[in-house]
Amino acid sequence: MINTSINTSLTRAFLTTIALIGLGVSMLGAGVTDSAWAPKVQVGQAAPEFTLTDIDGKEHTLSEYTSKGQIVVLEWFSPVCPFVKKHYRDDTMTMINIEKDFKDQSVVWLRMNSARAGHPASNIETNKKAIEKWGITTPILMDPKGTVGRIYGAKRTPEMYIIDATGTLVYHGAIDDRNDGQSPGGVNFVRTGLTELIAGEEITAATTKAYGCTIKY
Repeated sequence: MINTSINTSLTRAFLTTIALIGLGVSMLGAGVTDSAWAPKVQVGQAAPEFTLTDIDGKEHTLSEYTSKGQIVVLEWFSPVCPFVKKHYRDDTMTMINIEKDFKDQSVVWLRMNSARAGHPASNIETNKKAIEKWGITTPILMDPKGTVGRIYGAKRTPEMYIIDATGTLVYHGAIDDRNDGQSPGGVNFVRTGLTELIAGEEITAATTKAYGCTIKY
């Protein structure tokens, strides 16, 4: 004789499994791609390759820079985020100043905009105005489907990554140690990391917790 309670539990488990499979199929059909579930890169691992187009329509591929022996800084960027703005104000200029200070050290700075299409942060004119206002001279790469952002596990703006000339991720986290929207912190993790990397030293704080606005995937 079959225990009816056990039989009912097995039936429910089976139906739940079928429902979950169906949900997964419907999510993929709605535009949630495999990249949404991809493993997030870790410090010490090879940085995932990508090719993205900047706001002027020019393609940029990560390995094109690292193959030349260049260090790449990725800054997840939003022109409307107050945490980003605090690092571009006239009285701070955090990002611009670091770029300038390392421009002769084979360091390339790429801004990554993973806001979904239609969100104010991804508006091309808004980004162009930010370029002009803040004196940005290096590319803003557009990632409207969030593919690259998800692969890298980026959640905030600004969220920072340093990739060495071998293509290895050597830093991931915050720009500095002050997580409010008022003023920069006393320790800039990216500046310190670049200085140590160029000197051939191990990066002291290779992973920190990023702060800022959530990326609007």
